[in-house]
Amino acid sequence: MFGKKDKGVTVAEKEPQKVKKASPRDAMTAQINAVEAGKEITYKLGEIYVKPYVTVVGNSAGAGKKFTVYQDGKDAAGKPSGKRGKFWDTNEAKDIAGWILEREGTLYQS
Repeated sequence: MFGKKDKGVTVAEKEPQKVKKASPRDAMTAQINAVEAGKEITYKLGEIYVKPYVTVVGNSAGAGKKFTVYQDGKDAAGKPSGKRGKFWDTNEAKDIAGWILEREGTLYQS
């Protein structure tokens, strides 16, 4: 009844929390955050882009922003080449990952 607990009633145990699977954006953000100063990582965008390669370079601590993003063209063999154009500087790897994934980008491995 009200105000009294029945001794025969047990409280249901809480289910263990499910492990959240990382989204593609979270996985790419982790890859970009792992880039050390002076190192770079390259992604290939979808086939419709004239400059289909995006390179993320980790900047040193005193260089302003944490990352610099460059766009690269491709050669006849389909590898990154040509004049590299500076695209933007940012501190947020999540922004870079979102932008790349919107353009069907994947990690490029030579």
